[in-house]
Amino acid sequence: MTVHSSFQYILPYLPPALQQPLMKLQEPETVQEIRLRNGRSMQIIRQGQAYAVTRSGSLTAPEQDGIPVTGQVLDTVFRNLCAQSVHSFQDAIRQGYLPLAGGNRAGLCGTAVLRGGVTESVRDISSINLRIASERTGCAEALASETGDPRQSGGILIAGPPASGKTTVLRDLARIFGGRMRVCIPDERGELAAVRNGIPQFQVGAQTDVFDGYPKAEAIAAAIRVMSPELLICDELGGEHEAEALLSSVHSGVTLIASAHAADLRTLQLRPQIRRLIDAGMFRLGFLLGTGERCGQVTGKTVFGRDNE
Repeated sequence: MTVHSSFQYILPYLPPALQQPLMKLQEPETVQEIRLRNGRSMQIIRQGQAYAVTRSGSLTAPEQDGIPVTGQVLDTVFRNLCAQSVHSFQDAIRQGYLPLAGGNRAGLCGTAVLRGGVTESVRDISSINLRIASERTGCAEALASETGDPRQSGGILIAGPPASGKTTVLRDLARIFGGRMRVCIPDERGELAAVRNGIPQFQVGAQTDVFDGYPKAEAIAAAIRVMSPELLICDELGGEHEAEALLSSVHSGVTLIASAHAADLRTLQLRPQIRRLIDAGMFRLGFLLGTGERCGQVTGKTVFGRDNE
């Protein structure tokens, strides 16, 4: 397996006081997240474990003193993430995230600005979670071999809690199957393919087309209508509009590979929109991924409509 991390794409968003210690880290490609919290030390997440970072680039326990993060530092990072134009990113900000270069993503935590009971924006940013995208070429080979041709074996649902490697596994499945069949990726957050200037920065397959930045439901409908895919690969299902768009594709002959958040396979099937897709026959196989040292590894499997294997 070959690993390529987008860690280097994160550094330009950070002020020198944070950037320089991170540049001294050993094995930076293993960093999954960089956590910035107002009034506390900068932390990184590696194999599911949190560490504070010192000025020398060494790691220590998260409760010990590392490099302090102030409100001013958070504001600087936030404005850098928005390319100094916060108003241009309001749609993403109100959803709590910002898409970044290299397929990375920034999660935002702060005080909601409400209008009519609906979040209009976020102010007083108190935490920023910089999630590092990684390309692990070959990580899904065993899973792809087990499932065979999804056009024949049926749709695949990849489940797991946050930081279980769902997006990374989907990306490698796109690379594998996109070399054999027509694939479309509705990439609403720009994480799967990391398109820049119309070109995916990750390997997603020679026959893969990417709908970058489209709302997922709109991309699904457009893909089926104009690109005649054999396979759709979607990240983080769960919304009602997405389910409706996918249900409309049941009779179009398109097979679906998707991911969804769930702690286990039983809980996954209790989610109403996921249940609708399973009952409609959109998925035949379900796989659960682990976290920590088992991140990206299959820890459970089910055949929908049968007893768990």
